Amino acid sequence: MDTLSTANVEFCLDVFKELSSNHVGENVFFSPVSLLYALSMLFLGARGNSAAQMGKVLHFSYVEGSSHPGLENSSKCDLTGGIHLELPALFSQISRSDSNSTLGIANKLYGTKNIEFHPGRIVPVQMMHQIGTFKVAFIKELQMQILELPYASGNLSMIVLLPKDTDQIEQIEKQLNLKTFNQWTNSLMTEREVDVLFPRFKLGIKYELNSLLKALGITDIFDNLKADLSGLSPSRELYLSKVIHESFVDVNEEGTEASAATGDVVVVKRLPIRDRFIADHPFLFFIKHIYTNTILFCGRFSSP
Repeated sequence: MDTLSTANVEFCLDVFKELSSNHVGENVFFSPVSLLYALSMLFLGARGNSAAQMGKVLHFSYVEGSSHPGLENSSKCDLTGGIHLELPALFSQISRSDSNSTLGIANKLYGTKNIEFHPGRIVPVQMMHQIGTFKVAFIKELQMQILELPYASGNLSMIVLLPKDTDQIEQIEKQLNLKTFNQWTNSLMTEREVDVLFPRFKLGIKYELNSLLKALGITDIFDNLKADLSGLSPSRELYLSKVIHESFVDVNEEGTEASAATGDVVVVKRLPIRDRFIADHPFLFFIKHIYTNTILFCGRFSSP
């Protein structure tokens, strides 16, 4: 499932960069795993150039010996025991809810006969406060703090990329790729005691993604003359007309680990030095399923 996890991260960052450039200064939020799953259902029915474009954009990894009909001449395709088996197994693991977090993902294919927060602006925001031991990192060249906030269940966590200044967030976005993301959020992180101030927020955003997917390289399936979805239907008139994607998140104390903020009061002569993480300006965030290392949601919080 590591291959699918890698595809998930790369696809997530590609989509995020497109959304970010199209919505400068705005909140951005989407579910890469949901979008990946929906498009993969089409991919399994795609043939020829339609399949090649989708496979490239979705970052599905392949080896010699194609088993995907329509890509027999490609040296990079082997779906035997691949995504059509891995995706249901992945969703079975990440869709389990618990008392502290609930994840709902729905995908449908519809067929028819004939998808400072702003410069100079101060906005009051309800902040959550907790002190505890968390995984953190500081990227000196980007002046960026990184914090991983676990959910109480232990199954999910939120990774937050916080620039020192608001105007540095664009530089962070430009440097985001699979290598830097894995480095920043894994090998460079250490556990430290942190004083965290983090906003409560709700985001619900709906996108039509036709133009975004075309910009990434999926074009033929939107063209009624070029689309080849013959794996879904013998009709050569079948094509994708619209991709609609909607996501919602509610971040509050109940879903995150808050136990570190409670307990007995201990009087000490000297307070320990601890890091401070104050998210009072725009940041990027990723909600991931820890066991499968899958990014469930990705966003940029620019304004409440």
